[in-house]
Amino acid sequence: MSVVSRIPRALTGRIALVAAVAALLAACSSSAGGGPGAASTSTPAPVAQASDKYPNSIVVLGHSGATGYDSDPKAPETDATQNSWATGDNPEIRSIYLRLLALNPAVRGHNTNLAVDGTGVGELAGQADQALATKPLPELFLIQSVDNDMRCDGTDADNYAPFAATLTEVLKKITSGAPKAKILIVSSPWATVQNYGQVAAQLPGPRAANSGTGPCDQFDPSGKPVPAHWRTLEGITLHYLGELKSVCAKFTACQYDNDALYHVKITTDDITASDGFHLTIAGLRKQAALEWRVLGLGS
Repeated sequence: MSVVSRIPRALTGRIALVAAVAALLAACSSSAGGGPGAASTSTPAPVAQASDKYPNSIVVLGHSGATGYDSDPKAPETDATQNSWATGDNPEIRSIYLRLLALNPAVRGHNTNLAVDGTGVGELAGQADQALATKPLPELFLIQSVDNDMRCDGTDADNYAPFAATLTEVLKKITSGAPKAKILIVSSPWATVQNYGQVAAQLPGPRAANSGTGPCDQFDPSGKPVPAHWRTLEGITLHYLGELKSVCAKFTACQYDNDALYHVKITTDDITASDGFHLTIAGLRKQAALEWRVLGLGS
């Protein structure tokens, strides 16, 4: 007689039931983290609640001044968006984004940089379209333009009105597509012609890059300052900045920095040694601090 046949059928059923219950308990224990390789049941991190005081998402439009171009010594002459004064996440810069993040955790990861090197006001509309397709919809638009629109060939007077008209259409597009968003336009180029020329004169690369015979070349081919050219460049620059101010004033959502960036004081530490056309980490840190004060969102 087999061992199994000596067990009564009722007892056999009870044993099977006990075994089934034990297996079920073991399975439950494993799924609850009781066994090796068990799935985690830790509570997911809470999602930060959207703020009604600070922007919950930001975007920057414009040219290489907003991309951190040439600011990374380890990767010269390339974009370094981590160093962007607007949306970068390099703590050395303390960008607008990082300053917002300290006040509003909901903005984390919602820092979009759509700026493209070498572009002017004519490309802002396309960048704005991209921004308006971003999810979540940006609540703060930062715009840095002008520099590449300056012609310095005797035709700038004919370009002021078209420049203003194009910028107006861009702001109409933004305010229509993101009616609750705020817009900040910065007064690029940074530093006055006088300040920039004095600093560039001290650095071989920037001095050479700004030398020539054109009406806006600050130095002649030998590297000697040309005061008449400085005055010409100053006049053209201020006229474009005036267009920024007047166009922005037409929109309640728009804030102009009132030439604050143009009047920022730079030193040789703030501009790239290669040509002086872009800001270093030190310079970008200055810009971020300055525009943060303009926004008035916090200390």
